[in-house]
Amino acid sequence: MFPFAAALLAAAGIAQNAPQPPMGAPLSGLTAAEAARFEDGGADFRHVFQIAEGLGPIFNQNACSTCHNNPIGGPGSIKVTRFGSYNPKGGGWNPLANLGGSLLQANTIDVQCSEIVPAAANVQAQRVTTSTLGIGLIEAIPDADLLYWVANPPSPNVSGRAHMTVPPETPNGPPRVGRFGWKAQLATVLGFAGDAAVMEIGITNRLFATENAPNGNVAALALCDNVPDPEDGPDPYGRHFIDRVTNFQRYLAPPPQTPRSGTGGEALFAAVGCTDCHIASFTTDSDPALEVVLRGVAIRPYSDFLLHDMGLNADFIGQGQAEVQEMRTPPLWGVRNRDPLWHDGRVAGGTLASRLLGTGGVIDLHAGFGSEAMASATLFQALSASDQMLVVAFLDSLGKREFDGNGDGRVDRLDWAMFVSARGPGVTPDDPRAVFDFDRDGDVDVDDYDVMGLVYEEDCNGNGVSDLLDLQTGYSQDANYNALPDECEYCQTDLGFGGGGTLALSVCGDDLTQPGSRASVVVKGAAPLAQVFLVASLAQSQTPWPIVPNELVVPALPAVLAAHIGDASPAGEFHFVVAAFGGSQSLTWICQAAGLDGTDLDMSNAVAVQIAF
Repeated sequence: MFPFAAALLAAAGIAQNAPQPPMGAPLSGLTAAEAARFEDGGADFRHVFQIAEGLGPIFNQNACSTCHNNPIGGPGSIKVTRFGSYNPKGGGWNPLANLGGSLLQANTIDVQCSEIVPAAANVQAQRVTTSTLGIGLIEAIPDADLLYWVANPPSPNVSGRAHMTVPPETPNGPPRVGRFGWKAQLATVLGFAGDAAVMEIGITNRLFATENAPNGNVAALALCDNVPDPEDGPDPYGRHFIDRVTNFQRYLAPPPQTPRSGTGGEALFAAVGCTDCHIASFTTDSDPALEVVLRGVAIRPYSDFLLHDMGLNADFIGQGQAEVQEMRTPPLWGVRNRDPLWHDGRVAGGTLASRLLGTGGVIDLHAGFGSEAMASATLFQALSASDQMLVVAFLDSLGKREFDGNGDGRVDRLDWAMFVSARGPGVTPDDPRAVFDFDRDGDVDVDDYDVMGLVYEEDCNGNGVSDLLDLQTGYSQDANYNALPDECEYCQTDLGFGGGGTLALSVCGDDLTQPGSRASVVVKGAAPLAQVFLVASLAQSQTPWPIVPNELVVPALPAVLAAHIGDASPAGEFHFVVAAFGGSQSLTWICQAAGLDGTDLDMSNAVAVQIAF
């Protein structure tokens, strides 16, 4: 957010209901030190490891961001393979750890260390990348609040089970409720980072100091691994790679939700029982040891983070305490951008609606034989087509930004055009116009417009401030009402010359030879409240005439127009709009501004203005 945006929000009385950060952005309200740690950690999250740094010798990818890429820190479409052996008649699940299981590392720095799925494996499954957006807030959910749903199932159809796990950073400490990974096998962001570093990249660290041997072959490992373990060590500030990427992930904002509540689709989502597992909201811990931005925050992840039996559509991979048919309830925030869906990515492509509905869609998979979600999925499938689409519209709100009318993840001039069309009363949460009703007062009006400038993303003049905010503050003009600062469009020819002062003249906007075109005449650099004059002629003076030392008049004299057009603002500016008449004749006027402050005269540069009559 721009340095003065927070002040504008406070002045508008909306500081406590600020725009939601887009996906991949940091949490709002980070301290300067936290923001620096977020940026530093983001650089490490994007870092591509080399062999000399300890990559591998077996690995899946060489950077965190390779998998978590939709957007940075979010989910991805890259799949990894899990394998093992399952004997339902005796012995149960065997991860084949002695043969390199249960995770297959598909890449290697040396062909001698290549891994394969061993013949002893009778179970294989693929998993797609989970999202890390908002996981600092998820980590901060009190264990007791998750365990509440274990003891108090919201319906007789479900029986969520907590995956209790000891965080690797506190090996002698008490177990915590797991909440990360498809099997809820990890409870903390640091543990998640350490596990991913060694399992996915092959970077040993203080939490996981033992290198993975290819298919369990320690002799092969000795041939390929030439970097001493642990490969992750402290930087000059004492922080390790896993600490830095932990900072980045803990401070990632959760996906936005627009509208934030009240849709009919959400009510139907709850009515058919989807919220039995996809619990809408939690409040993070009030522990003073937590950073302020993570403490006591109401969040809407739509998950209970518990294990549930998904029947025949599970992955049949055991992990820790998680049984082969159990899967963690994935949080739904951000689901609108998640492609592929399901733990193995089998539902891919198309639209969100096509991924959710119909045979083979996500709802259909929830109704699989033996699934705890069968009852709610069946109730959903009994809804009318229009009610089903209301639920889809609600799920499409999970990840949608405010003011993003076309849903492309950006807030730009295309959304501005939609905002203009959406203005007016009668807006409900189910109305597509609700994306523009920021203050949720039932209409799209100037109050919403004021906030839109803070999240608008185009900056055509490169001044570090959004174009819409430039227009709102008067820094830029918009004579043709297209939300694009006029100085970024067609500018009439600057002839230069002028004097030695600070006065500057520009005429920018539309090409004034076109019917209905408009442009802004902007005079800047005058003395505060000085009188401003405009001099114009159809010809340029061959020998500019000196009025006062160092000041030159460029239009040929006698001028066709020489008039006092107004007084400069306290900031030394004067603006007005000129419109073309749209005729067939085009004339070029040589124009120059003059500023009078007491007895001092300052001449601007000259501009050749071509205009139709």
